[in-house]
Amino acid sequence: MTRPDRWNGGIAAAAFALACLAPGMAQAQKGPAMQAYDRLSAAREQAEAVRDQEKDSPASRQRAESILLDALESMQRPDIRDLAEGNKFLRYRAYNIRADLFELYLAEGDKARALDVMAQMLAEDSAPLDLIYRSKRAQALLQGEPRYRAMLERADAMGRLWHARAIATPYTDHLSEAERIAGLSLFWSEAKYNFAHFNNVPGLDWDRAYLDFLPRVIAARDTRAYYDVLMRFAPLLHDGHTNIYPPKELQPRFYARPPLRTALIGGKVLVTFVGSGLLAKQGIEVGDEITAIDGIEVKRYARERVAPYESSSTPQDMAVRMYTYGLLAGDKDAPLKLELDDGRGHHRTLVVARDNYPDRRSPPSFVFRQLPGGVAYLSLDQFETKASSEAFMQHLPQIMQAKALILDVRNNGGGSDRYGFEILSHLTAAPIPSPRSTELSVEPVERANGHLTLEWRPLDGSGASYPHQTRPIFNGPVAVLTSARTFSAAEDFVMAFDALKRGILVGQLTGGSTGMPMSFDLPGGGSARICVKWDSYPDGREFVGKGISPDVEVAPSVADIRHGRDPVIARAAELLRARLKR
Repeated sequence: MTRPDRWNGGIAAAAFALACLAPGMAQAQKGPAMQAYDRLSAAREQAEAVRDQEKDSPASRQRAESILLDALESMQRPDIRDLAEGNKFLRYRAYNIRADLFELYLAEGDKARALDVMAQMLAEDSAPLDLIYRSKRAQALLQGEPRYRAMLERADAMGRLWHARAIATPYTDHLSEAERIAGLSLFWSEAKYNFAHFNNVPGLDWDRAYLDFLPRVIAARDTRAYYDVLMRFAPLLHDGHTNIYPPKELQPRFYARPPLRTALIGGKVLVTFVGSGLLAKQGIEVGDEITAIDGIEVKRYARERVAPYESSSTPQDMAVRMYTYGLLAGDKDAPLKLELDDGRGHHRTLVVARDNYPDRRSPPSFVFRQLPGGVAYLSLDQFETKASSEAFMQHLPQIMQAKALILDVRNNGGGSDRYGFEILSHLTAAPIPSPRSTELSVEPVERANGHLTLEWRPLDGSGASYPHQTRPIFNGPVAVLTSARTFSAAEDFVMAFDALKRGILVGQLTGGSTGMPMSFDLPGGGSARICVKWDSYPDGREFVGKGISPDVEVAPSVADIRHGRDPVIARAAELLRARLKR
C-alpha cells in the first residue's frame, strides 16, 4: 500500500527536518508540536501495517479505521489544536490522516463516508492535489455521485484561480496577442506579490519595467521571438532562482552548446574542459583562451549576447552565467566561430558546431582520491539525486580511516538540501542547523485601509537545529572548497557547515542564491519560477545577494589551468596537514 501524502509549503528547512527524522535519527529534544506530529505519523504507520499484514482484509480495514479515527480525535484536544495553528506540518498531518481514511472507505466501497471525509479535506484545503480525489478507484466508485462532482468542480475552480490554466496554453509557432500579453502579465503579477528579494533591486521600478516590455511582447512575430523578449524580463529581478524558460520545442534554439566548459580566469576566458574527441581533433585544448566569438571580442559578446538573458543574484554569479553556463549556448543550427590563443603565440580561428557530438561527455560528478598525508578528497558536483549522498557513503569507510577530509562543492549547483545534510550528519554529533527562512505576507485588509503592510513571517522550522544519531561520525579536520558555482542547496550545505564551525572554507565567494522557487506555466508551453523564500544564517547573517566568503581565499590562475594544477585543493590539503601537526 502507498499512502496519499499532503506536502504543504515546500520549505527547505522543513525538508531538512524530515530528512533528519528518518530512521536512525534522534527523536528527542523536539518541541511539543513535532512530538504530536510524530504520534500522528506513528498512527498512520500502524494503520498501514495492520492492513498490509492482513492483506487488506475487511477486518484489518476496520482496525485501521479505528486507529486513524482515534488519531483524529486526539487532534481535537485544545492543546493540540493550538499547536497545529502554529505548525503547518502538524496541521496538515490531520489532512493526511483523512486522506488515509478516504482511501480506506474507497476500498470498503463506502460512498457516504468517503464523501464525508472528502468534504472535510476540502474544508481544510480548497485546492488539493488532484491525485487524491481522481484515482481510478475514486472515480469508479464516486463518479456518478452529484456530491462528488460538485466537490471536484469546487476544487477545479480554485485550481483555475491559482494555476492560470487558461493562460498556460500548449506550444504553437504563433501565439495570439492576448496570450503574449497574458504571459508577461502573469509573471509580472506573481513577482509583484510573491518575489522575496525586491530589497536586492532597490532601483527597480517593476511596474515601469512591465510597461516597457508590453510593446515588445506585442511586437513579437512568433513564439520564438516572444520568448526571446520574455526571457529578458526575469533577469531584471537579479535573482538566480527567478527565471523564464522557453517551451521544450524551442530549447534547442536557445540552449544548444558544444561539450566545452569555459570560465573567466585571471581576466581571460579559458577553456577548462573538452568533452568530445571531435573537438580535440580540431585542436581545442584546456587552457586555450577564447578571444572572440563570431567576430566580436569575447567580453563584449558576453555582455551583449549573454548577460541580458541571465538571471543572477551577485556579480560573481553573473560572471559564471556569462562565461561558463551561457557563453556558448544558442541555436543548435548556428555554429560558433571561435578565435583562440593557446598562450604560446599560436592564434587560430575554428568553426565549432553547437550540436551533434555522439561522443559528448561530462566531467564525473563524484571523484574520490587519497592525497598525501592521510587527507581524503571527495568532489560532490550535485545534490540533485541521492547519488550524491550515496557517493559519500560508498567512500565513508576510507574517509573514516583518513586523518583529514576535503569536500569539494565548487561545481555543485544545488538540488535538494536533504542529501547535503545527510553528509553533514556524518561530520558532527551536534544538531544540524537549518536556515532562518521567511516568506512575504501582504495583508489586503490593511491595504484597503490605506496602510502598506509587508510582513516577513518565519516559516515552520525556520532557524531550528535538528538532533541526530547518525553513525559513524568522522571527527578529523575538514575543509570545504567553494566557488561562485557553489549555488542553492550547495550553499545551504556550506552555510550549515560554517554555522557548525566544523572546519574551514577554502576557495572563492559562493554564488549567493538560495531559496524556494514557485513554478508556473506560461503561454505556448513555456514556464517560469519566482523565488518566494528568503533564507539567511540561523543567526540572521545574510548570504543571498552576497555569497558566503571562504576563510582562506584561493583562486586558480591562467598558468594553473594551463599546467593542470589545482591550487585550491593544494592549499586546503596544506592547511589540514598543518592542523594535524598541532
